Amino acid sequence: MNSEKKERREAQLAKKAETIKAYASDVQMESETQLLIDGHPYAIEKNFREGFDVEKLKERFSQILAKYDYILGDWGYDQLRLHGFYATNSKKGFPSQSIDHLQDYLLEYCNFGCAYFILHNLDVAKPAKNTKKRQNRNNKKKKIDSDSRAVNKKPKEAERKKKPYISEKKFEMHERKNKKENIAVATIKRSNVRKRHFVIRQKNEQKDSKV
Repeated sequence: MNSEKKERREAQLAKKAETIKAYASDVQMESETQLLIDGHPYAIEKNFREGFDVEKLKERFSQILAKYDYILGDWGYDQLRLHGFYATNSKKGFPSQSIDHLQDYLLEYCNFGCAYFILHNLDVAKPAKNTKKRQNRNNKKKKIDSDSRAVNKKPKEAERKKKPYISEKKFEMHERKNKKENIAVATIKRSNVRKRHFVIRQKNEQKDSKV
């Protein structure tokens, strides 16, 4: 049973090695400090405690790192980690991704006193412009605009139905105004009715009445 487990384990490791070789990058050393990774030139800026390893770099390097100006490789638990940084004057990325913050990254994210190396990318790969995505976005915007215009357009029948409704509103407002005016006239008439009328009689009329 133990022999079968060992054989299975060895077969799994062999498959992993094959997949790693299939996706591994092509690293060629031109000198002690100059190298080519997938045809792009790089230079070793720093090799602290002999942290640079060609074979591990082949396994771990990815084309995503080609957009960075500097690449840091640090060791932790016998594993190589790669992290990209931009140049000092570059406007790309966040301030923490600048090479000026390299020391902060080493103190915060790397093991204390670990071996590491720094590669300088001499030919930074520019990201390709995706024209298809832009065309799809423009087409989507056009469709949205056309749909919104179609929704905003009202049929003539609906407008005709609404016209008498608007005139009825105006007629109701006119009737309310007339009612207010009628109420005001009625109050004036009532106030006039309540007024008392006084008749002034002469003195002669009073005397005749006494006789």
